[in-house]
Amino acid sequence: MVTSTAFPPLRAQDQTLDPDANALGELRRSDDVVEAPAELWRRMEEDGYLYLPGYLDREEVFAARRDVMTRLANEGLVAPDTDPMDGVPGPAGSHRVLDDVARASGLLRRLLYSGAMVRLYERLFGEEVRHFDFTWLRGIRPGRGTAPHGDSVFMNRGTPNLLTAWVPLGDVDLRLGGLMLLERSNQLEEFRRGYHTRDVDAYCENDEEAAELATTGRWGWNGVVSPDPVQLRADLGLRWVTGEYRAGDVVTFPMYTLHASLDNTSDRVRLSCDLRYQRASEPVDARWVGASPTAHGAASKRGLIC
Repeated sequence: MVTSTAFPPLRAQDQTLDPDANALGELRRSDDVVEAPAELWRRMEEDGYLYLPGYLDREEVFAARRDVMTRLANEGLVAPDTDPMDGVPGPAGSHRVLDDVARASGLLRRLLYSGAMVRLYERLFGEEVRHFDFTWLRGIRPGRGTAPHGDSVFMNRGTPNLLTAWVPLGDVDLRLGGLMLLERSNQLEEFRRGYHTRDVDAYCENDEEAAELATTGRWGWNGVVSPDPVQLRADLGLRWVTGEYRAGDVVTFPMYTLHASLDNTSDRVRLSCDLRYQRASEPVDARWVGASPTAHGAASKRGLIC
């Protein structure tokens, strides 16, 4: 076995990732071609992602971080009487997506939805772009990260030509545990025909729980492709790629790339956000736009005859 020398033992879903160099690797940088859209698309289609270290202004990221962390301290998610920038966990234990906090932070919204971010996606799409109004702001406490999934099953009622951006709001070392992607998983045709056609907000009208699923925000299925990142990788013969991130980095990828996050084995809150961009001329998933997106609430449920 050839062991990757780039990483110490890494954990995801309480499992240690296979350290073999064919199973675990570093992200490929694309900041050298950020002004060349044809090459950016070639690399994204080949690898399943683009990693753009230092693309955003570092001080603007830290300003947004301080604003958000201060708001989280007021909610008890960050410990009072500490510097909010340190991300010391507070008494509140919520793992909810913090879209309301993102909406309230003008500094964060300017960082994500103007300037360099808009220019990146206009360059990629070659025309005017729009973003989802919902922002997946996450303050992840020590513990398990996000399980392997693809974004398609959460947002496939609009264009399939949707790109996710993952933005760390601060430096994220391997103990804090950031994003990991299953390299080249965007090319898996069997997943395009199966997993990626599913919708977490669809339910069978003849299911015994149909009435509850139709009237509540509870999911019938959580969208996870596998709870076991080690076995998933082995079954597919691909490799996980990840790294240590710095404030200013951006990772972007299509909705068919399978991804997850490392576990947070530190004693701090990991702060990051994910957001979506698309061509303004193409259909948009109505769950994620407007003044009050319905997200995965009852208004988003869709009954099917199964």
